[in-house]
Amino acid sequence: MKKIFTLALTLFILSSAAFSQSFISVSLRTPVFNIGFGHRYIETYSFTKYEKDMQVSKINANYNQQVREVMNLRLAAPKKVDLIQQLQKERNNKIQNVNERFFDYRNKYNDNHYDRNYNWIR
Repeated sequence: MKKIFTLALTLFILSSAAFSQSFISVSLRTPVFNIGFGHRYIETYSFTKYEKDMQVSKINANYNQQVREVMNLRLAAPKKVDLIQQLQKERNNKIQNVNERFFDYRNKYNDNHYDRNYNWIR
C-alpha cells in the first residue's frame, strides 16, 4: 500500500509539473556577430570567372524564356516590342550587377588587383 501511495504521489507531482508548463515559449536570442580579420576578408569576396559566366548564362536563359512567353501572348506588336525592351533593360541591369561584383577590387579572382598567388597588387 505504501508503494502504491508513493507511486501515485510521484505521478501526480510529475503530471502537475508537466501541465503547469506554458505551451507558448518565448525565446530571447542574442545576435551573433562574426567579425574576422586578415585572410578571411579576402575569402568573403571570392567570385570566380566561372561563377560569373554561370550567372550570366542563367540570366540569358531566363530572358530567352520570358521573350518566348511574350511572343506567345495575344497582344499587338507595339506592346510586345515594349515588353521585350523592358525585359532587355532588366537583363542588362542584372548582368551589370554581376559584372560589378566580379570586377570589384575586393574580389580575389579579379586579375586587375591580385596576382596569381592572391596577393594584393598596389
